[in-house]
Amino acid sequence: MTVRIAHISDTHLGSRPRDGVRHNIWGQEMKAQLLENDFYERFTEVFERIAALDPPVDLVVHSGDLYNSPWEGNPSQPPVVAQITAIEVLQQFIQNTGIPVVVIEGNHGLFRLYEVSLLDSLRLSVPGLKVATQQDLKEAIREGKPLEFSFEKVDVFCFPFIDPAVLRSSELMSTFDDWITTHQGRDRLRPAIAIAHGMDLDHTLYKSIFSMNYDYIALGHDHRQIRHSPKAWYAGSPERWRFDEARHEKGFLVVDIKTGEDPIVSPQKFEFIRPVLNDKIAISEDDTADSIVEKMESWFAEKGLSVAWDPKTAARIRLVLEGHSKRASSFDVGVALETLRLRVLSQDSPYNIAQLIWILRETGDAEFTSASYPEIESEYLIEDPEEDFKNYLATLEIDKSFDTEILTKIAVASLEYAVGKRSGKMTAQSLTEAEE
Repeated sequence: MTVRIAHISDTHLGSRPRDGVRHNIWGQEMKAQLLENDFYERFTEVFERIAALDPPVDLVVHSGDLYNSPWEGNPSQPPVVAQITAIEVLQQFIQNTGIPVVVIEGNHGLFRLYEVSLLDSLRLSVPGLKVATQQDLKEAIREGKPLEFSFEKVDVFCFPFIDPAVLRSSELMSTFDDWITTHQGRDRLRPAIAIAHGMDLDHTLYKSIFSMNYDYIALGHDHRQIRHSPKAWYAGSPERWRFDEARHEKGFLVVDIKTGEDPIVSPQKFEFIRPVLNDKIAISEDDTADSIVEKMESWFAEKGLSVAWDPKTAARIRLVLEGHSKRASSFDVGVALETLRLRVLSQDSPYNIAQLIWILRETGDAEFTSASYPEIESEYLIEDPEEDFKNYLATLEIDKSFDTEILTKIAVASLEYAVGKRSGKMTAQSLTEAEE
C-alpha cells in the first residue's frame, strides 16, 4: 500500500518584526502589519498549492510551530489575525478537499506555565483537524497509551515538542524512551509515519524515534528544507523567519510512502517577491562616519533599492559592517547610521526598504550593535551560536594558551543563560553537565 502526504512546518503565524521597520504600513488595513502579513500570505499559499496537487495527497502533516508565540522570548499569545488565519485557511482546505490535516505542537506557540494549548481551540474550531499537544503527550506517557491517529491509508505517531530539561528535572528521560519503544510502535503492515519537532543541535530530537522503523519521519524545528536521513526530512519554514534564511530554499514537501521502502520526497519551492538581504560591508581604517554612510547608500543603489516605495517589493535588510576605522568611533558611526535609518524608513524615503538592521563588528574593539535589533534575531543567536562565535574568534588575534573550544562553550552558555534557555548559575560544573 502506498500513501501520499504533504509535509509542512514552522509557519510561525504572528511573526511581527518590530524594530528597524518602516512605521504605519499595513499588510491588511488596521489588522496586520506589512511584514507580519507575509507569513499569513505564505500560509494561505501553502494550502492553495497543496489543494492543486495532481495526484492529490491523502494527508497533510504540520510538524510544529504553527504560531510564533508564545515562546521563551515572548510570552504573549499570537495576534488575533494569526489565529483567525489558521482557522479560516484550515477550515476552507478541509471542507473543499476532504483531506485531513494533523498539526503537532512545537516550541513556539507553547505556553510554559499553563496546562492549555492554542491548538485546543483550533481543534474545536476546525472539523477534520487532528492536533497533538504537549499536554496530550504528557497524558499519553502518564497513562501508558500511544499518541497516534489512524487514517484510511496510514498510521501517524505524534511527538510534540518537549524540552529535555523538563524530562531530566522530572527524572522521566528513561520513562519517555520506554514509552516510545513500548507504545509508539507500528502494529499493522501498512505505511506508518511519525511527526516530531526537534533538532540534534539543542538535543530536542530524541534518538528512540529513529529506532521504531517508521516509513517516514516528518521533522520540524530546523528552518532549512533538508534531509536528516533517508526516511526523515525537515520541511523547513515556508517564509524567511530569520535574516540568515535568505539563502535557504523555502516551500513544503510532497512525500510518496510505501511500506518497507525509502520514501520519495519531492521538494516544492516558493518564489518570493520581497527581497530579504543579509550581507556584509567592509570598513577600512580611513573610513569616516560619513564615508561609511556613503558605502551603505552605494550598496542600496547596487541592489536596486533606489526606487519608489512599493509595499509588495520593499526589502528587508540586515547588514554587518566589518572592520575598524581609526577616524570614527563606534559611537560616531552608530549615530550616523541611526540618522541614515530614520531617512531610509521615512514616509518620503528615496529607498524601497521596509526594514533596516545593522551590526557594527569592529576588530580589536567591543562590538557595537544597533539598538534596533529585531525580535527574530534573538532566537537566531541561541539557535546557532557556535558558528557565529567561532566566526567572530577567527577575526581576532588570540593567545595560543587559550582553548577556542572552551571559549566558544562559555560564550554559548552565556547567551543561553541570558535569554532564559538555561536556568540557575553558570559555573564550571554547569558547563560540564551540559556536555554530558
